Amino acid sequence: MKALYPSLGLGLITILCWGSLATLAKWLIYLPPFYLLGMSFMIGSLPGFLHPKKMFPDLKTSLWGIAGYFFYHFFLFYSFRFAPAIEANLINYLWPILLVLMTPLFFKEVKLRFYHFIGATLAIIGCYVLVMGEGIEIKSENMKGYLLALSAALTWPLYSLVKKKLPDVSVWAISGFCLGASILSFITHFLIEPPVSFEWHTLWPLLILGLGPFGLAFYTWDLALKKGDARVIGALSYLTPVLSTLGLVIFANEKLYGMRIVAMILIIGGASTGVLDFLPLKVLKKHSKVC
Repeated sequence: MKALYPSLGLGLITILCWGSLATLAKWLIYLPPFYLLGMSFMIGSLPGFLHPKKMFPDLKTSLWGIAGYFFYHFFLFYSFRFAPAIEANLINYLWPILLVLMTPLFFKEVKLRFYHFIGATLAIIGCYVLVMGEGIEIKSENMKGYLLALSAALTWPLYSLVKKKLPDVSVWAISGFCLGASILSFITHFLIEPPVSFEWHTLWPLLILGLGPFGLAFYTWDLALKKGDARVIGALSYLTPVLSTLGLVIFANEKLYGMRIVAMILIIGGASTGVLDFLPLKVLKKHSKVC
């Protein structure tokens, strides 16, 4: 129990940071995506230089960490450019339920129960409502953004589940992942994007983005998972889409209309069925189904 409260505190710090990600990305949407990723990851990597020998563990773990960070954020940031931010953000937050559904593919001892499938169904219906919008036809101009957001939602569980099978590494390895992703982002930026002249008015949102969602959040999440119950910490992640959506509405001039509210309730409700794992097994056992 003593470790529970510090881990919950660390988890809440992570959720607050991640809850601001979509809003900050929307504020900086005028910057080329790979430039923005490069700057954010570079700032996020800075704490690791206090322990440079721990930044890069074995090659396999380092490459997987770099790839996971890079591709997840690439898909997410690009999705905001082709679809409304709230809709792309909510589709991205299918990742908690996808993480649950994909876990038995990597860990045979983990079984799915009936409520996991109910949650997945609710989330899928929520996505359908988002994509269809107020009308009866799919908004094709936004489809690229929806697919990118879905790619992000698939990338994070895949990265997380494979990483759990890799050797445990120091929290400072996160800095190495960020640094590698930053270098990869800058190389891509110089190859395919127009050059950017740094402007001082972009400094403070870049610092907040780099020090918060791309910095502190990664470290506190890693420490929280190591110090506390992963199920409890994972359940906190269901607060993130709520905070993220509210941030877009309050600070980024996004609107919550009827269909978006319905979709948000369905997606968040579906994802949060994972909290039922905390109920006593004897209550659920007679209702459960094995995957």
